[in-house]
Amino acid sequence: MSGSNIIIAMEDDLETEKINHILSSNDYHIIPFPSSENENSTYSTVGYNQLNSVDLNYSDSESVDLALIDEVLMNEHYMENVLEKINNNNPMPVVCITSDSDDTYIDSNLDESTLCLPRPFNTRELLLTVEMAFYKMKMKKALSESEDKYRLLIENADDPIAIINYDGQFVMANNSAARFFGCKKEDFPSKTMWDLFSREKADSQMESIRTVINNSKGQIIENDTTINGEKYYFSSNIQPMPIRNGEKGLVQLIARDITPLKIAENAIKKSEEKFREVFNHANDGISLHVIDENGMPGNFTEVNDVVCRRLGYTRDELLQMGPTDIISTETADKMPEVIEKLNTDGWATFESVQITKSGSTIVTEISNHLFKLQGKEMIMSISRDISHRKQNEDELLRILAGIEGTGDAIGIAMADGSHFYHNHSFAELFGYSIEELNKPLGPLKLFADQNLGNRILRIIMNGNDWNGELEMVDKSGRIFPVSLRANAIKNHEGNVIGISGVLNDITDRKNFENILKNSEEKFRNLAETAIDAIIMVDIDEKIVFCNRSLERIFEYSEKEILGEYLDTLIPKRYIEDFQTKLDYYNQRNLEQGNVFESYGMRKDGSEFPLEMSLNTWKTDDEIFTTFIIRDITQRKLNEFKLKMREDIFQLMAQNIDEVFWLIDPLTGQILYMSPSYHKIWGQSIENLYQNPRSWIESIHPHDKDKFISHIFGKNEKRSKNREAAECRVIRPDGQEVWIKVRAFPVINQNKEIYRRVGIATDISAIQNNNR
Repeated sequence: MSGSNIIIAMEDDLETEKINHILSSNDYHIIPFPSSENENSTYSTVGYNQLNSVDLNYSDSESVDLALIDEVLMNEHYMENVLEKINNNNPMPVVCITSDSDDTYIDSNLDESTLCLPRPFNTRELLLTVEMAFYKMKMKKALSESEDKYRLLIENADDPIAIINYDGQFVMANNSAARFFGCKKEDFPSKTMWDLFSREKADSQMESIRTVINNSKGQIIENDTTINGEKYYFSSNIQPMPIRNGEKGLVQLIARDITPLKIAENAIKKSEEKFREVFNHANDGISLHVIDENGMPGNFTEVNDVVCRRLGYTRDELLQMGPTDIISTETADKMPEVIEKLNTDGWATFESVQITKSGSTIVTEISNHLFKLQGKEMIMSISRDISHRKQNEDELLRILAGIEGTGDAIGIAMADGSHFYHNHSFAELFGYSIEELNKPLGPLKLFADQNLGNRILRIIMNGNDWNGELEMVDKSGRIFPVSLRANAIKNHEGNVIGISGVLNDITDRKNFENILKNSEEKFRNLAETAIDAIIMVDIDEKIVFCNRSLERIFEYSEKEILGEYLDTLIPKRYIEDFQTKLDYYNQRNLEQGNVFESYGMRKDGSEFPLEMSLNTWKTDDEIFTTFIIRDITQRKLNEFKLKMREDIFQLMAQNIDEVFWLIDPLTGQILYMSPSYHKIWGQSIENLYQNPRSWIESIHPHDKDKFISHIFGKNEKRSKNREAAECRVIRPDGQEVWIKVRAFPVINQNKEIYRRVGIATDISAIQNNNR
């Protein structure tokens, strides 16, 4: 770090001048020690007898960045006092100039920040050692700052976060995790997974955790569990963590509570299942089909089991067909008239002759209803087989027998509204006998709103049909909701000869709808208290719901954003990329809870990185997508800082000629080898990692033991200062290269060797000159 302030304390004045000259020539600023003999004089060299009275009073502009000290002075009590005074103001690295002997022992409290430079040394060696000392101190400070920020982020996270080892023991948990389990975070290190969960749940989760540790690959899993008697659903992100010497495998587990989403999802699923159950177990054939470009019936989009059984086709076969493929020519001739009535009234009922797969014919009565689904005009057909009525004079009795056995409440009246028949289900539902209703407009008493009942009866008596939901009243006065389908019964001449009504008690369905409504209110309450922004969009990507956190993150109020398109929240330059990601998840029908990153835009136009999870779900006739949005600005900033630190280290390693390496002292494994390795050894780094002993095998046989002993620190004394070793490397082409190897240990804060660092310099030219 050129421009830094360095102090020098050497026993030899000539060596001091040499060092002073080298460092000053490379833009370092040399700060002299003050002398006790004369307060106005300064010296670059501090003698043995001067240290006791040294008094440092440097100005802020002359803060000391590094100390370069002779080993003779290093262990003296007075020198330790001087260094302690400097370090109190500004912690700094120390470079110790050592002799060429292994007998020197340095016992200093600053050992963990100390690098050693053995004599004799040249200019390059001195400058490299100084830069390494600065780099080591910089990395130590950066690591400390990074750990503080990580700890702050974890402690303030809203999601439960824990670190768990291979045996299922908690190493750490944050405040959110403690709140979930009703304890303090300090209690977690004494607990295991089996202390907090049932054995079955703990075993299942530990299987995932151990898989992540063994494969060194993260997983995101969804599971349910019971905590303090309540059932929760979590989406857990399990990621492997780097381990230090002697530690067991660890994972970091971030659990996001998705209970509200799962409850809503289950409610929707149950609603759909109930719809399917009713749809497929109806007594009538029910089908949906589109209208083609000519205004005529197009292909079926859905058919129930009754249609399949009646016609003898499978569902897949029918979905490749349309109504015109299963009717006679006579019926097809009537279709333009039916379509015209549908377009005019929205309803049309007609008789149809359908042809089964085997070629037989069935006479059906079809009630058609025109409606829109997702912006497209659709027709729902309810078809009833009336073949027997047409085939013989007993068909009425047979139909009545069938009606008596159905669960639908069915009543039939004369053209004037006089009730003359109802089935068993009707009697059970209303409690009236036929005689009690057998007078003109007698069924009117069944309607809770008699004015509405009168209008419906008049509509049917005039030859029209009515279908809808309304409230009815039984003989005891109980009011309940029903679904009513009422039709006019006509003779061949088209005259009204009677009225039929099919009723279903829909009390259970209405109760279920109320449950869903309450569920929606609970969802809104949960969404409004969520930290993340939650929005819901319809099929047109218009925002139909948002919570309060959206205003905090995007600065839009609910009134301003509802009804706006989703891309209002996305910067224009990222809209295409955002839409591509959105289409990717929608087209591939991926699992729920997919997460991707993009960019958001606040109301004031400022942009920020965000992470969003999406979930698409359907109701009977609509499709919605829910987005949970999180501001990840701080996370991206932390990732950028880490990338910058890695780039700086790589830049330094790639621009020096010496070979630089890091070795694990316990396993002897090479942790890092600088790119200049191939210049000296003549081999690629890829070959070295595939054959880790290849660099040792390349050492001349006479030098191999010395080389191994030197780089792995074998037979070393307590001193970290050892003479550089000179060895020969035999390259693959047979050329011998002389190298000078300097290796030294790196000490951690516990005064343990946790890395071995080595530098190899090509000295072939020097050896050739000496010869």
